[in-house]
Formats: sequence, C-alpha cells, structure tokens
Amino acid sequence: MFISIIVGSSRVDSQSAKVGHYVSQLVSMKHVLHSVKDLFPKLWDNEAFESVKEQALSTNTALCEELNEADGFIFVVPEWNGMVPPAMKNLFVICAHEFAHKPALLVTVSAGMGGAYPIAELRMSSYKNSRICYIPDHVIIRNVESVLNTPESVNADDQRIRDRLAYSVKVLEEYTKAFQSIRKNGVIDLKAHPNGM
Repeated sequence: MFISIIVGSSRVDSQSAKVGHYVSQLVSMKHVLHSVKDLFPKLWDNEAFESVKEQALSTNTALCEELNEADGFIFVVPEWNGMVPPAMKNLFVICAHEFAHKPALLVTVSAGMGGAYPIAELRMSSYKNSRICYIPDHVIIRNVESVLNTPESVNADDQRIRDRLAYSVKVLEEYTKAFQSIRKNGVIDLKAHPNGM
C-alpha cells in the first residue's frame, strides 16, 4: 500500500510545496510526493484534447501506473483567486480512473484568510468521472507563510495546524486500508460504467 501526495501549485518554491513536504513527513505508509507542474505540464486544449491526452499519458506512462497503484491520495492545493489552479484541474481531465474508488485528503493553502473555495470546488466537480472518494475531513491552512516554517511550532496557530494535519493523515491511512476491499471484491466495473451520472 502507498499514498501519492500531489502538490497542486505550478509555482517554483511555493508555500503549497512547503506544506506538501511537511505532510509527507507525517505519512507512516510508503508514499511519494509530486508537484502537479511536473506531472502534465501542458494544459488541456479543447481542439486537440484527445491528442494532448494521449501524448500526456504516453510520456507519463510510469506516472500513470504509479497513480493507478496508489491506494490513497493527499492533494495540497492553493487557492488562486478563489479557485483551484488550472494545472490541478488538468490532472483530473487527463487522469480519471487512476483515482477510482480511492480515498483522498484535501489540504488547501491560502496566503490570507481564504482556502475554503478549493475544498468546495474539488468536492463538487472533480469526483464525477474520476470516482475519487474524498474523506469527510479536510484541512485549510490560512496565513500559510506564518506556519510550518520550523521543526517545532512557534505559536498556538502553528501547533493547531500541525495537530490537525497529523490527525487527518492518520484518518486517511485508515480509509486507505478499508477501501482496498471495495476495489478487490469485483463489484467495480469501469468498462461498463466509465463515467458518473
């Protein structure tokens, strides 16, 4: 079993990457950490969608296999102008069944007091065809530049975020173990029913 951690920012040295590295230290299972900017750098193009998708998948065969083998996911997603960054949404357009019937933890990041909109957006629009199963818990890291900067917490807000992240990662790990039986019992048929309704 392993968990794939995907940082949803395409910026270099982003605060989301900082959070992703911190979260990766909390995961007790085997895990990998990726940045969405390295996964599929070319964004979806409506006129050439199929060729873009085929090219992205063919040049990232190992990545797709890795996502397919992952048993759970952690997405660390910044809020850009109240939205999920396009590169993160692109991941759900190109990859779909790699996420099917697997649990995921959402961690959103905001430089200010935001961070709630990406939670709502991903819960509302990214699960239909991907069949990803977001666990009920999520974490919103507000004022991200002031937390997770040192090995030890520096104040009560920093400690509260650390505690919540540790708790939510443990919950995800238990969901990850439990969901294996759902995928193995033979009831899932993505060939007959590839898309949600």
